[in-house]
Amino acid sequence: EAFNSIVNSYMRMAKSGMEIHELMIFMETPIKQYATGTKIPVFDENSIFEFRNVSFKYLKSDIYAIKNLSLKFYANQRLCIVGSNGSGKTTFLKLLTRLYFPTEGEILLNGVNINEYDYEKYQQLFAPVFQDYSLYLLSLRENITFSNENGDDNDIINICKECGLYDLIEKLPRGINTSVYKLFDEEGFEPSGGEGQKIAIARALYHNAPVYLLDEPTSALDPVAEHDIYAQFYNLIKSKTAILITHRLSAVQLADKVAVFSEGQVVEYGTHTELYAKGGVYTEMFDKQAQFYRDAKTDPSEEDNEQ
Repeated sequence: EAFNSIVNSYMRMAKSGMEIHELMIFMETPIKQYATGTKIPVFDENSIFEFRNVSFKYLKSDIYAIKNLSLKFYANQRLCIVGSNGSGKTTFLKLLTRLYFPTEGEILLNGVNINEYDYEKYQQLFAPVFQDYSLYLLSLRENITFSNENGDDNDIINICKECGLYDLIEKLPRGINTSVYKLFDEEGFEPSGGEGQKIAIARALYHNAPVYLLDEPTSALDPVAEHDIYAQFYNLIKSKTAILITHRLSAVQLADKVAVFSEGQVVEYGTHTELYAKGGVYTEMFDKQAQFYRDAKTDPSEEDNEQ
């Protein structure tokens, strides 16, 4: 038994050594984004983003996630992107934020290729809420501010009120200083999916960058909470540049323009009124969602009671 224990310990150490070696190789791999650009981006009321004949495919894939896409959007404009799953919507945002590099074509800010800008300064232009957000084993305050410095409590709490987190904060033993998750703190709390999403939204609002990126920001919320969040978003971003990806076409009310994606391309572009009048892809999508709600059947028990 002692011999088996020694052998097992050796095997665990050998396995850990291999994993550490792989981690060291990964940590030493140069990050391409940091090696590009020294210019400082300026974003003002006259700024323009432009995708110019951009294509992108993932490593070892023969299929383009984005194909020959050209699109301009302007400062103080709200753009809503809609389309089926796999149409390239999220890839579009990750190209814009330089998490990915285009396979072909270029992305410009004010006529300058975005790779010519300092990476960190460029990233500071964006306040994103992605589907795959993360929460950390830190206080709620630190999860929102991403800092261990003492920010203004009133600012944080006001943002939490805007995001529907205030009732949660009042129940927590240490308010905004309560730990997220219980792994290191028994007084911590386990956020639900909806609460986690609200924390991610609060994080974006706190940093108050000039461009908001919202990738299905309410997917874990119930319809009432979703309506409230969208109403608050409208007030918060009406003087900002914002790109909103959503499957809920009721959210197009937030947007000045709508881009319909299909197979990595923009197949329709315009206002809700313009696109609906065309009778094309957007009209079909909108009518299908509207029909779902119009044709929703009453609860069978109610029908039985009527009989």
